Amino acid sequence: MYVEPKDSRQRCTKERLFASFERALQSKAVSDITVSEVCSDAGISRKTFYKYYSDPFALLLAMQDDLFAGLGQRLTKLPPDVYVISSDIIDFVAEHRVVAKAVFENRGEGNLIDRVLAYLHATYHESWEQANPDMSEQAVEFLFHYVTSGWVGIVRLWLFQHPDLEVGEVKAQAESLLKLTTPRA
Repeated sequence: MYVEPKDSRQRCTKERLFASFERALQSKAVSDITVSEVCSDAGISRKTFYKYYSDPFALLLAMQDDLFAGLGQRLTKLPPDVYVISSDIIDFVAEHRVVAKAVFENRGEGNLIDRVLAYLHATYHESWEQANPDMSEQAVEFLFHYVTSGWVGIVRLWLFQHPDLEVGEVKAQAESLLKLTTPRA
């Protein structure tokens, strides 16, 4: 858990709910997971669940919020190098594979993918403009969306079509594709 509640009881409850929900996500879609099974596995009452979340989708959204905070913590430590960022995002997805897959299956309001792309744009767009002085602002905008959409596509393909690929293989694929389109300065 990246965003830890100050109250230790609340932290423990949320950790147990997150862990229980993640276990359920390993074999079911969010729409097939019931509050009862999450609560039973977590050893928490339904009343307690509803104190924090309205349904399993609200719990997924809370987990997305937590993941976004964790990814943000990692990305703030990275240089504006697309190769470093790409590799780190793939590592982060690998560490949170089950929840990441659920995020891809349930694109809706507050979606983690859209939030990550917006964060990357706000954080790194200016650096990309500086690294590509011969490109117009609009061309850099297109480059940014081209590269980040590629990351999303690679991660989606990995999670759904090639889940047996090792993280290193996915990172190597991403880097070789980046080299084709985004030369290092």
